[in-house]
Amino acid sequence: MSTATDRMIAVGETDARIFELNLKLRRIPHRLADARRQLEAEEALLNEVLEPWTKLETEVRERDATIKIALDSIEKFEEHMKQVTTQKEYMAARKQVDEARRLNTRLQDEILERRVQQEELAPRLEERRGTYDKVLETYQAEEAVIESEQAELEKEVAELTGRVQEELKELGDNAIALYKRLMKGGRQPAIVPVSAGSCMGCNMALPPQTYNLLLAANGQLFTCPTCQRIIYHQPPPEQPAEAAQADAAAG
Repeated sequence: MSTATDRMIAVGETDARIFELNLKLRRIPHRLADARRQLEAEEALLNEVLEPWTKLETEVRERDATIKIALDSIEKFEEHMKQVTTQKEYMAARKQVDEARRLNTRLQDEILERRVQQEELAPRLEERRGTYDKVLETYQAEEAVIESEQAELEKEVAELTGRVQEELKELGDNAIALYKRLMKGGRQPAIVPVSAGSCMGCNMALPPQTYNLLLAANGQLFTCPTCQRIIYHQPPPEQPAEAAQADAAAG
C-alpha cells in the first residue's frame, strides 16, 4: 500500500472522528433544553403561588403608603383645628380628620386581611421555593458539566481539523479548500472510503472509470461524482490464513 494511500486512510479516520464529535456537539443544545424544561416546569409551579403572594405584598405596600398620607392629613387638620376662629371652620377640619381616620382604619383592616392571605400561602410558597431551588441547583450543576464537555469537544474538533488540513496540504491548496467547503456545507464526514465500488458517504456506486482511476491513484485527489466528498480506496481487511483457506476450499 502506498504512503499516499496510508495518509488518506489516516486522514479519513480523523475526519470520521471529527464527524462523531460534531454529532455530540449538535446534541448538546437539546440536552440543555431538556434540563431547562424541568427547571421551567418547576418555575411555573412556583409562580402559581409566588405571583398571588407578590400581588398581596404590593397591595399592602400601596395601602401603607396611603396610610402615611392619611396620618399626615390628620396631623395637618388637627393642627389647623387649633387655629380656627369659627365653628364652621372647626367642623370642616374635624370632618376631614374623621374621614382620614376612617380611611386609615379601613386600610389597616385591608392590610390585615392581605397578611392573613399571605400567611395561608406561605407554606405552599416555601415548599415550592424549596423544590425549585433543588431543581435549579441540579440544573446548574448539569449545565456546568455539559458546558465543560462542550468546551472539550470543541477543542478536540479544532485540533483534529487542523491536523486534517495539515495532512491535506500534501495534496495541495485545492484539497484544503474543498475540505473546508464540504465541512461548511454540512457534508460530514467530508473524507470517506470507497468500499465495493461505492462511496460510503452517499452509498452511490462510482462510475467504473472513476473507480479504476481511484484504485491506481498514488496521492491524487478524487471526489465522489454524486456527493462531492473526498474519497479514497480502502482495501478490505486481510483474512486470517485459516479463513482464506476455508474460503478457497469452499470455492
